[in-house]
Amino acid sequence: MKVTLIRGRGIEPGINKIAKALATHGYSVKLLIWDRDRTAEPYNAALYSTYKCTIRAPYDRPAALLYLPLWWAYELVFLLRDDSDVIHASDFDTLFPAILAKLIGKRKLCYFIYDFYADNLPDGGFQGLRKGIRWFVAYLERTGIGFADVLFLVDESRFEEVDGAHIKNLYYVYNSPVDWVAKLHARTSGTASGGSPDEMVIFYAGAMHGSRGLNYMFDAVSRVEGVRLKVAGPITDNERVLDELNRVGSKAQYLGFLPSYDDVIRETLKADLLFRFNDPKVPKTKYESPYKLFEAMMCGKPIIVSDASAMANIVRKEQCGVVVPYGDVPALTHALKTCREDPQLRAELGNNGRKAYEERYSWAIMEERVLSGYHSLDQLARAV
Repeated sequence: MKVTLIRGRGIEPGINKIAKALATHGYSVKLLIWDRDRTAEPYNAALYSTYKCTIRAPYDRPAALLYLPLWWAYELVFLLRDDSDVIHASDFDTLFPAILAKLIGKRKLCYFIYDFYADNLPDGGFQGLRKGIRWFVAYLERTGIGFADVLFLVDESRFEEVDGAHIKNLYYVYNSPVDWVAKLHARTSGTASGGSPDEMVIFYAGAMHGSRGLNYMFDAVSRVEGVRLKVAGPITDNERVLDELNRVGSKAQYLGFLPSYDDVIRETLKADLLFRFNDPKVPKTKYESPYKLFEAMMCGKPIIVSDASAMANIVRKEQCGVVVPYGDVPALTHALKTCREDPQLRAELGNNGRKAYEERYSWAIMEERVLSGYHSLDQLARAV
């Protein structure tokens, strides 16, 4: 069976994991990505071919919508020339060209939702207009789901977003990382530290912008003795983040953009504590269980997360970290002090996370779910 996977982003480990899983289990795989800043390097070139649309466009900004028709035209032409049996679309920005190509070519369609687009729009000014736009986008995406032969969601909580759509086959595939700890032969305990035994190292890797609540962590770190914060990744809120780094001084260190995922994992393994916050004003926060949560679990590290989210529910269930209200600096400060003063607690939380990863959230388990979804297409094709 020939499969073409589509992703409207450039550097995207998630879609490459799926491409590799399919390729190593006998599927003929192509991958089309929208390399908006022309920096994406192909993964696993020996297993599958990667094709790139290089129309320049921003990521995660309203202005990106202006370029969407150009990308959709590119995607549709590519798919109409393609000879795949299955189209695998990822998120709303790839869906409708995939539906047209499915109908014209009588092909199967898998749809993987990483983020339900309507819930990416934050609350705020012009609330009535925003609600109207959100309703319309949600209607379009739910309607489009009805054309998919298989739907993949990244969390059970996400079903609430798509409820009302006509769903033929549904599989939950958490956004979990491959077990890089085993790959690097560097498994450590939850008390491993990159600093001195008397210092607790907190690490964050990812985009640094307002909705991630980094300023609250900077405030809390400045109030707690014996902790040091290390951050890495692209600074999208430049002036504010740089000001915070300067204000905290020697208690915070910016590592820049780490060149490889191996480097991110090595820094994670050297840290004592991780964190991931999401602003509840953004509707999708309620449903988010981000990659960084499962990365912490995979590395056996405790994590502090913000409340009112799917990730908070998982942290509570698995007892692998601490949950604090978003923006509550006193609560965050208390959490840091508690973790700083109790290395045994950090080890216990980290070990709980690692055990949960191995038993319920590992990529090996998720890979089987992806393959199950594709096997259902095989059975459907044979029945026809």
